[in-house]
Amino acid sequence: MGESTWDYDAIVIGAGAAGLAATHVLHDAGRSVICLEAADRIGGRSYTDTSIFGVPFDLGGHWLHYADVNSFIPIGQDLGFDLYAEPGHIHLAGSLATDGVLDRVAGVSDELHRQGDADNDMSMAEAFEPKDEVERTALLLKALSAGRDLDEISMHDWHTGALEDNNWFCRQGFGAIVTANAAGLPVKTNTPVTAVRRKADGVDVETADGTLRAGHVVVTVSVGVLASEGITFDPPLDASKQNALSLITMGVYNHAAMLFDVTALPMAPDTWVSYPIEEISGSMARGGGILCNVSGSGLCSFEHVGNFARELEDAGEEAAIDFALTRMVDVFGADIRKGFRKGHATRWGSNRFTQGAYSGTRPGGAGLRAALRSPHAEAVHFAGEAMNEGETVCISGAHKEGLRAANEVIDLLS
Repeated sequence: MGESTWDYDAIVIGAGAAGLAATHVLHDAGRSVICLEAADRIGGRSYTDTSIFGVPFDLGGHWLHYADVNSFIPIGQDLGFDLYAEPGHIHLAGSLATDGVLDRVAGVSDELHRQGDADNDMSMAEAFEPKDEVERTALLLKALSAGRDLDEISMHDWHTGALEDNNWFCRQGFGAIVTANAAGLPVKTNTPVTAVRRKADGVDVETADGTLRAGHVVVTVSVGVLASEGITFDPPLDASKQNALSLITMGVYNHAAMLFDVTALPMAPDTWVSYPIEEISGSMARGGGILCNVSGSGLCSFEHVGNFARELEDAGEEAAIDFALTRMVDVFGADIRKGFRKGHATRWGSNRFTQGAYSGTRPGGAGLRAALRSPHAEAVHFAGEAMNEGETVCISGAHKEGLRAANEVIDLLS
């Protein structure tokens, strides 16, 4: 038997940024391809909603990091979106608002890079012990960039992946770019994949709607879904991949968003607010940062990660919004409550389709992303931000991994 037994040249599993990129390349190359998505929408953690607040709200990725290399800046511009560089407004509340504090924050980053270049791979919690609220807040910024607690961050991996982080924003929402770029692609939603089975003449992909056959498969689900064995592989994933999945894991990055009357907000659009972090319990920072007046819309997003984000998820949406609103009052005063209109809190930690937000590497796992990237049983390929070594935790990194995997498939089909 040969190609005539295939339903498709390739099947892509997952319609996040990586899966959509892979589908785009295969489709444009004239290959028969279908992208299967378990959820009822595309985009994965790239998702802009306009119904909750009446203005664009990115429930997942919002920052276009690493602007010099970010794929979605030229894509968004070509599609006609309004993109702009981060204004760089920073509000340092309380005792953080002192001369030289930014130099001290930069000094913490420099010290962490020195530790990341050391021979032994340690956690960020081991690498640096903060002496005061300035250094605690500086560490919180690193936890936010990794989507996890300090003891879950590999210093070697963080040091390798920390590029010059100049950011851009999209006025219509980052997720809107990802969705628009996928227009016309062959995607089937509400179609969870349960098994991927390598056969002598191709690959069988089992779904609730039946089994499809392809020459190659590109798997782009999160490492959380892979590790939980939400998809069965036959033959099973080898020891190197299993080891990588035990050390490259999902974190949690949530937004507690608050809509205010614009006139009630005493700050310029896209102002980042850092306030004193009084406590780091073990390696968990009980706090976050706030991106205020997003694109001038009146929306403010309290961003928090790790076990603290899980705690607020467990406490419920009202508790997360109340915590965020209380921080706004701490920084700007009680009068700001008068302009508060509505809140919404994301719950990526309990999202069954992603099982978290932001992948990251635990201490001892540096260098294992290549094991995740390598093909399985010759015809099963993997892509996603967890495989990217340059733009870790970034939607652009996921996009580039999808391009890579699709081109691998095209080369093999040719």
